[in-house]
Amino acid sequence: MSHGTMQPFNTLFSICLFFFLIVLEVKASSGDNNVYFQKCVQTCRKANCTTDGVLFLIASEISPFVRNMWSCDDDCHYHCMWDTVNSFRERSWDVPQFHGKWPFIRIFGLQEPASVLFSIFNLVAHFIMFRQFRQEVRKTSPMYYLWHAYAVVCLNGWFWSAVFHARDVPFTEKMDYFCAFSMVLFSFFSMILRLLQGRYTFVAIFLSVFCIIFFIHHVTYLSLVHFDYSYNMLANVAVGAVTTLGWLMWASLVRKQQPYVWRCAAFSVLTGLCVCFEVIDFPPILWIVDAHSLFHLSTAGLPILFYRFLIDDCKYLHKQVELARDETFTRKKQ
Repeated sequence: MSHGTMQPFNTLFSICLFFFLIVLEVKASSGDNNVYFQKCVQTCRKANCTTDGVLFLIASEISPFVRNMWSCDDDCHYHCMWDTVNSFRERSWDVPQFHGKWPFIRIFGLQEPASVLFSIFNLVAHFIMFRQFRQEVRKTSPMYYLWHAYAVVCLNGWFWSAVFHARDVPFTEKMDYFCAFSMVLFSFFSMILRLLQGRYTFVAIFLSVFCIIFFIHHVTYLSLVHFDYSYNMLANVAVGAVTTLGWLMWASLVRKQQPYVWRCAAFSVLTGLCVCFEVIDFPPILWIVDAHSLFHLSTAGLPILFYRFLIDDCKYLHKQVELARDETFTRKKQ
């Protein structure tokens, strides 16, 4: 492969490496370590909560959205967070983070309303394009059911993303992280199967077993050993980078025979660019929209590109199967 052909891949690799080095930086949460915040929480608990901190002493005065989604203790953390933020701003100090997160205004009890909405955008985009895939692609097309599984994995992943951003608790956090990684790993798995379509059955089986074991190890380690954010990020970036490079290299090799692969290449490059929002870090605009929510918003239109590629690719593979069948029939007839 020529130097000119490899240059885009080298650039993409540099971007991924830069992103990985940035995201591994850990910032202290100055807000929840602040004495003012901690005293505020203690006072609030004594005045408003039951002994276990779960229920509100005067539940009738609390919004049903908050009452059903938040414990009294967590609600105290929320209100004291804003008291602390106002205290910091009055002194012209930087806006603090709390437990590693920026402060967000709740809407209908939702903890990060913009990220919830934009996660739903992604969910809806996958659902609409999956329906279109089923309408346009024949069931006899190669990889038809693999892309069904891909759609289900993505729909599940974006569902849990919305749930996690609606209410961040240990269970929803783990489900968001695990399901997000399932999307990344299944994208890698399906990319390899597409590259090996119909040629290396043993490799396909080995890859399937490897991905299953790797995913189980990933989930087990984070659940039972140590919830390591750096390791989780490393796994996502590494698998995502390999998947992106794989699609781009394959697209560059088959672009003349299969011109529609430009959609796959564009999807891969744009996904990498969207990840740049994860590098940017700033207090939420209007206390609602932050860089992470913009990342979710920027990815919401990408399923249109990828599913259009899948539709065209399945039609191409189906046509190739039919041509091969016709050639075989002609040879037998002769």
